[in-house]
Amino acid sequence: MKTKLFSMIAALTLSMGVAAQNSVSVDAGGNWLGYANIFDPATGDYIFGEPWGIQDIQTVVDAGEGTLTLQPNFNTYADNPTDPFWVDQATGLGAKIFEGNSYIEDNSLAGEELTFSGFIHSNTLDAEYDAIAFIKVFNANYSVLKIATAALNGSTFEVVFTDVNPAEDAVVQYGFAVTGLNANPDNEATLGSVVVSGQSLGLTDFNTASFSVAPNPSNAVWNVRSAQYDMTQVVLFDVLGKKVAQFNNPGSTLAIDNSNLSKGAYFAQISTASGSTTVQLMKN
Repeated sequence: MKTKLFSMIAALTLSMGVAAQNSVSVDAGGNWLGYANIFDPATGDYIFGEPWGIQDIQTVVDAGEGTLTLQPNFNTYADNPTDPFWVDQATGLGAKIFEGNSYIEDNSLAGEELTFSGFIHSNTLDAEYDAIAFIKVFNANYSVLKIATAALNGSTFEVVFTDVNPAEDAVVQYGFAVTGLNANPDNEATLGSVVVSGQSLGLTDFNTASFSVAPNPSNAVWNVRSAQYDMTQVVLFDVLGKKVAQFNNPGSTLAIDNSNLSKGAYFAQISTASGSTTVQLMKN
């Protein structure tokens, strides 16, 4: 069921907006790499960047569950509590902005458009930290960087990269970054995290039959209801995969006005905290 549902949503994603020639999702079994970029919090100036182990970035990869848990970095503070480079000795706060990148590098994707998508199962990250999904494309000597990003809000994310130059694009990375002050490990629990994966979890217990649409077909309004779940997001696509409308946090009922839509088939991608499903709608 999980694979079937994800394939359905992925098929819609592939045809949205720009028709990307390649599509990837979160693969917890992949070769995840880490890279740290360090900045001065007072000026924003870049200080240095270097490869780090994924565990040192403070990203937890769980191949068994199929998830990545993204956290603020706190081991620089833990390992160097008396070093003023890493810890402000007067305030006790972290002394650097730490951008922790967790990514997969696949250069076979270079020179073509790319979509990177997945599911967000929770986001409890402290408001002082930013978390994004990204696609980064470099030239061969890393002197040119092109990047596309998406915030990790809602129940799903999608990054689409279209700025293609086959003659120059050489290195492709896709993944996640968490940015903010390097943190005190004593605050790990309250700093929160973001949990992502390539498929919706627990769909074996997700009751797709609880969703109903009436009337369907309709020439005025589709009333979408769930007797069991609150909908966190509903995205309406036409038959070509173009996004027609988006509704955030509608709750257990949603009225979709279709009076200005053309006749034909549409698809509603419905997301909840427990899972996601896609239903077909017909306009008379």
